[in-house]
Amino acid sequence: KFSGLKFRKMSTCPLGYGDAKDQAKGSQAEPPKAEPLSGERERSTIPSADGSNFLYPSEKQFYASATAKGHQLNPNDMSMVIAIHNAVNERTWQDILKYERLHQEECAEPKLIRFLGRPGELTPKARLGSLFGRTLPFDRHDWHVDRCGKHVRYVVDFYDGHQSATHPVSIHIDARPEVSLDGLKDRLLRWWHG
Repeated sequence: KFSGLKFRKMSTCPLGYGDAKDQAKGSQAEPPKAEPLSGERERSTIPSADGSNFLYPSEKQFYASATAKGHQLNPNDMSMVIAIHNAVNERTWQDILKYERLHQEECAEPKLIRFLGRPGELTPKARLGSLFGRTLPFDRHDWHVDRCGKHVRYVVDFYDGHQSATHPVSIHIDARPEVSLDGLKDRLLRWWHG
């Protein structure tokens, strides 16, 4: 239904780990020799539905998952990749909590049920923005939140941010409730109250 429309180029992950199809076309050089990857997992500040906090993947788990999907990673970069991945997820949760605070009287502690990566699937907002010249996100997630018994879905677009000498990696996170009557109401309230 969108044939004939021209979309702006999809951005790539600032670390160079964007579209696996594009990377698979690149050179098939031998991976660099690396130190063994860590199996240590860091506990997040994000509460899960079972009451414990989510555990982030270890370097070893992240590397295995990403390479299984066709991404080419330098194992020597994994400590930096994990640090950025975890920081982005923490920031995403804080952005979601800005909306959840609108409901703090009914639910003091929302919990994350799960999140689902949906790379390549555009949100309506990302598609509309591309029509006006905005770069497409390099990734998209759906975060499913338990608001004390009520299931709420948030859509999250991840864009390349503005890099600088002091911030060589910059990611813009656009987290918001899904398009629904309640979701639109929450978006309007957040906009109104700044």
